Amino acid sequence: MSKQRLSEKELLKDITSNTVHADELATVSWDKLRLESSESDYDAALKRIESLFDVAEPGTPKGDELEKLVTWVEAYEEEHFPI
Repeated sequence: MSKQRLSEKELLKDITSNTVHADELATVSWDKLRLESSESDYDAALKRIESLFDVAEPGTPKGDELEKLVTWVEAYEEEHFPI
């Protein structure tokens, strides 16, 4: 069964400049992202993050992609590798 993905606008709803970087306030669950997670997706995301890390500037398309990938990887790691 395929889940409908939320738009970026729906994902960012209720996030303000005061909460956007506060981990305890701006958490995103797998269910909210409506993503199917797999180890191969995780590995691909890590490789893409590595390729973007030194070239992506904040506020650019590459910077936005990097930020989304890092958020995705953090959520994956919290679910699959809890401390």
